[in-house]
Amino acid sequence: MFRWLLTSAVAPFFWLPLQAAEPNPAAVEFFEKSIRPILVENCTSCHGVKKQQGGLRLDTAEGLAKGTDGVAVVVAGKPEQSRLIASVERKGDYPMPPDGVQLKKEQIAALTEWVKQGAVFPASAAVATTDPKSHWAFQPVKEPKVPTIAGVKNPIDAFVIAKLAEKGLKPASAADKRTLARRLFFDLIGLPPSAAELDGFVNDGRPDATEKLIETLMASPKYGERWGRYWLDVARYADTKGYVFQEDRNYPYAYTYRDYVIRSLNEDKPFNRFIIEQLAADKLPMGDDKKPLAAMGFLTLGRRFSNNSHDIIDDRIDTITRGLMGLTVACARCHDHKYDPIPAADYYSLYGVLASSNEPKEYPLIGEVERTPEFEKFEADLKRLEDAVAAGRTKMVGTRQTLVSSIAGGAFQVPKPERLLNRADINALTDLQKRVDQFKAKSPFAPPRAMVLNDNPQPMEPVIFLRGNPNNRGSQVPRQMPEIVGGAARKPFGNGSGRLELAQAIAGDTNPLTARVIVNRVWGWHFGQGLVRTPSDFGVRSDPPTHPELLDWLTKRFIEDGWSLKKLHKRLLLSATYQQASLTPAAGFQADPENRWLAHQNRRRLDFEGMRDSLLVASGQLDPKLYGRSLDLFAQPFTKRRSVYASIDRQNLPGTFRAFDLASPEQHTAQRFQTTVPQQALYLMNNTFVAERARAVVAREEVAKVPDSTAKAMAIYRAILSRNPTTDEATLAVAFVQEAGKVKPTGNQLAAWEQFAQVLLLSNEFLFVD
Repeated sequence: MFRWLLTSAVAPFFWLPLQAAEPNPAAVEFFEKSIRPILVENCTSCHGVKKQQGGLRLDTAEGLAKGTDGVAVVVAGKPEQSRLIASVERKGDYPMPPDGVQLKKEQIAALTEWVKQGAVFPASAAVATTDPKSHWAFQPVKEPKVPTIAGVKNPIDAFVIAKLAEKGLKPASAADKRTLARRLFFDLIGLPPSAAELDGFVNDGRPDATEKLIETLMASPKYGERWGRYWLDVARYADTKGYVFQEDRNYPYAYTYRDYVIRSLNEDKPFNRFIIEQLAADKLPMGDDKKPLAAMGFLTLGRRFSNNSHDIIDDRIDTITRGLMGLTVACARCHDHKYDPIPAADYYSLYGVLASSNEPKEYPLIGEVERTPEFEKFEADLKRLEDAVAAGRTKMVGTRQTLVSSIAGGAFQVPKPERLLNRADINALTDLQKRVDQFKAKSPFAPPRAMVLNDNPQPMEPVIFLRGNPNNRGSQVPRQMPEIVGGAARKPFGNGSGRLELAQAIAGDTNPLTARVIVNRVWGWHFGQGLVRTPSDFGVRSDPPTHPELLDWLTKRFIEDGWSLKKLHKRLLLSATYQQASLTPAAGFQADPENRWLAHQNRRRLDFEGMRDSLLVASGQLDPKLYGRSLDLFAQPFTKRRSVYASIDRQNLPGTFRAFDLASPEQHTAQRFQTTVPQQALYLMNNTFVAERARAVVAREEVAKVPDSTAKAMAIYRAILSRNPTTDEATLAVAFVQEAGKVKPTGNQLAAWEQFAQVLLLSNEFLFVD
């Protein structure tokens, strides 16, 4: 990279070997997070383990210390004298990187700050960049020693407090019982507690009251509805295919996958079994209960990319590897992965597995059909539509055969019949078939079916597509697990497509990635950020875990607990770390503004689903019905079902979803964005759905029957915020209503008490969880 450095005479050796003391942890973190990615992305392809142009190596402390011909390229503490900085600033004769590529301003600033701080280059970075296979995430899960801390019994707290002490920080005090209960309700079932439920918990003096509440919430069917939505983000769930030319773009049975996820989580299905069913349920003995076949929507519900089979398979590979193992295997579609030890051969091994599977024309039934009059009418209507398609095809083919025969005069054999159809014929048949598909998708009486894959009669033998081009075929590869997970001694899959063997390898106890990845996801969904802050990328460019020993300890326990998510929840939620208050002293915030070291809980805003469902709870209108077809949340009259049952149109995602950062269904979502934009407040201030909920709050029996203004204010507070107002709050409420009542509402305007209810629905106390 730096040819002009080779002949420059600057300061002598400067690097890590001169440092007697262990590098400051904060400096190491800065290097790992901000500096190493710059070097890997821009420098080490020419100055790394495979190639050292001009004898210069920039991927190890020793290589950087050596420089070239004993000449250093960095002067620790003095960026103005460091040729590395001058080069990336594009000063002098040889600006770098070459070929007109320029580092971003923030990258140059980071490098400058790094040199100014002493140019710390930890030895661990040398290991990671020299041999990616030695990266922490690819190592077996270890049994770390739990730190011994006086008075601390919970291992989670021991790991966290030890790290806090190392950083000169202390944990926050415990949250009060009311705050903790509300946090638990939202974290486990995604709904607010009632005032009575909060009062009951606050007044419960039993030492195991928190544990009992956790168990009660996890036993609720509402638990699966909340946590199912998290997994649907990972699985890029949608009810439509995206753009697919003329065919119907609806998935008629997408909802059966969503229902499978909710049901499995409520049953606490072992997570390794959950994985296997999603990849290969068709290969498992099912018995009479065929519902688990719906699990395969994990593979089949992705975007259809205008029916380009290569892109469909690529999307499935990405969802499997990032979603389950935190591996960005899809980066190896066109060439070997630039950073992680994933060659293109491994990508095409997985490509062969998925290309050896097909979607049947008729999906299997997964529930008993009750022959009601409505179902029999559906069956008759469907047969009429299908008969119309068959009749149209027969008529068109017959017409073309007659035409060809008359022209040819028997001189040649008439070809297989479909080949006789022209574009106009095909379009007409497509329109007829589209009516069939739309009828299946929209009829409430269509029986549930599973969107499965089946193995091809003969599996394909995959080859590498050079530069990702299927018309430029390279060497053949076996269908097998990527080496970084399966090891050098892995064996090719021999059972049909290999999907079941792939699933078993991904979900195996010895796989170093899968259990770590889901443990980190669950931690992140409870705390706001994972221990690894790149939850779908555990590769060499990922953020290192803030608490690596804690991550491994939790992963070990998760596997020992039979891959039980509910046991993992309980373990996390009973820790003092989870039960901390969200407030922190100013000094602690300044020392760790991102709360990486967990000195307090993170205050979080409700996501869209939590917000909408809470509005329904506050108005006393939430429909508790489970499962069923997806619903349009924005069609009037508004449905009262939970938001997890929303219809997700990946081609026309509603603007409200976008405004509130709903996961994009276009591809696997690692974690949702968190934005604050005017549209969010405007929705709550002006949307008809919100106004209806404000009216419904005031119409609740326990509110409407109260004649006294102060008592009515109290009833509204209890309905919305699950607490009594203070004396000052009650006084302000009455004054507000008296003032607002001076103006008579017209049209759809809210009356005075309804306006007051909407004010509370707009409050931070309602929309945030401490």
